[in-house]
Amino acid sequence: MSSTPKPTPKRTPALRPKQIAGLLLILLAVVFAVENTRRTKIRFIVPQVTGPLWLAVLVPLVLGFAAGALVVHRRR
Repeated sequence: MSSTPKPTPKRTPALRPKQIAGLLLILLAVVFAVENTRRTKIRFIVPQVTGPLWLAVLVPLVLGFAAGALVVHRRR
């Protein structure tokens, strides 16, 4: 009887470089939010509100990602 060699399964790395970069960015965002909890005045055109500094950075960041996703989606 001849035994046929079993094909070795391809091993994929546990985390890809993009995933590692994403996790690092999330970690940095969490550290930033924890370190910047003091209240700050936020003024956009006319209304003025008071909120945590991390929120003042997070909202434009999310809006920017959403705008970028819309632009990329429309190009396809």
